[in-house]
Amino acid sequence: MQDIKSLKSQICRIGRIMYERGYISGPDGNISVRVDKDKILTTPSGVSKGFLHEDMLVLIDMEGKILEKTDYKPSSEIKMHLKVYQEREDIGACVHAHSPYATTFAVLRKPLDKPILAESVFIFGGYIPVAPFATPSTVEVPESIAPFIKDYDAVLLSNHGVLTYDKDLEMAFYKLEIVEFWAKTLFLSSQIGTPQVLSHEEIQKVLSLRKSK
Repeated sequence: MQDIKSLKSQICRIGRIMYERGYISGPDGNISVRVDKDKILTTPSGVSKGFLHEDMLVLIDMEGKILEKTDYKPSSEIKMHLKVYQEREDIGACVHAHSPYATTFAVLRKPLDKPILAESVFIFGGYIPVAPFATPSTVEVPESIAPFIKDYDAVLLSNHGVLTYDKDLEMAFYKLEIVEFWAKTLFLSSQIGTPQVLSHEEIQKVLSLRKSK
C-alpha cells in the first residue's frame, strides 16, 4: 500500500495546478489514485480542485463504496476511473479535465489524429480517439470509453473533456499536458495554414526511440 498522506498531498497539488492553468473550472474534473489493488483515493464531488484540502479526499473500494467516514461524496465521475483500473492493472492514477483545446476537439468529436509533434508520437503513437457521447455521471461514461482503455492512455470524451491515465499521478498529469499542448498547437497552426504531419518514415524514427529508453 502506498503512503496515503503523501498521495493526498500530491492530489491536492496537482488539483491546484490544473485549476491555475485553466484545465478545469468550478467543480469540473476529477483525480484518482490507486492506493493498492482494491483501494482508490479520489477527489470529492462538487469541490473546486483549486481549493482542495487533504481531508476532503475520499477512500473507496473498486466498486465505489466509501471505506472511511467522511462528509464528502466521491467524484460523480468515479465510475469512469474505476473502469480504467478494472481493465488495466498497470494504471495507478487517472486525471479528467476540461482543458480548453482538448475539449474543443471533444466538442467537435474529432480525434487527435494529426502526428504533428514528435512528443505526441512518442507518448501516444500520434493518435487519441474520441469516445461516443455519454451522459455525465452515468454508467454510459465507462461503457463509452471501454473499447479504448487497453490500447490508449488518453481518450477524448465527446462534448465533455479528456481523460488521461498512467502508472502514477505525475505521469497521468504529464500526459494531460501533452494532450492539451498537442490540441492547442494543432488548432492554432490550422488557423494559419495546413499543419504538416510527420511522414511514415519520420514517425517510425520517433517510435524507435521508445526501444532505446
